[in-house]
Amino acid sequence: MFMKDSVVRGCLLQLLYERRSEGSIPFGHGEQAVPPPAGISRRDWLRAVAQLSEYRLIDWTPLEDKSGMGLLSGFAKINDFGVKVLEAGVAPPIPISIDKSRRASVPRQQQAPIVPSTAQQEALTEALENVITAINQADVSDQEKNEAKSLLRKLLGSKAATNVLGAGAQSLAAKYFTE
Repeated sequence: MFMKDSVVRGCLLQLLYERRSEGSIPFGHGEQAVPPPAGISRRDWLRAVAQLSEYRLIDWTPLEDKSGMGLLSGFAKINDFGVKVLEAGVAPPIPISIDKSRRASVPRQQQAPIVPSTAQQEALTEALENVITAINQADVSDQEKNEAKSLLRKLLGSKAATNVLGAGAQSLAAKYFTE
């Protein structure tokens, strides 16, 4: 059965909303990771995590992949913007299908401000994407490409990269270094 990406994103955002009191929840390939609901593949589930992080609806903290296979794992939690989308009906920056019967509401004074990415973060993210593309197109052995990509994966998973790039670090890691 095929499920639209917008529905998968909606399911994931609602799950994180309902479990927000738990803090960050494990996703990906770890033992404690939240499995996708029936009818959703792991790949689609993790792509939804990456997309919600990229569009800053959730906070994502990646874990280092010790397998060397580029497996995505980490912790996600809904952030203030994600809560606004669900509670106040704020328009999301990416299509999300939300079960309206489960949507909550909250008085306006309790809503938190939205923090957009800076132009500098977006420029750095784009530059790193160009580096990844150049590595993939380089006239070197696959081993050399994999070594370079492994270093980039490590960089993108670091706290420093997350602090500098914001969600751009997770979106690049998810886009280029998942299954």
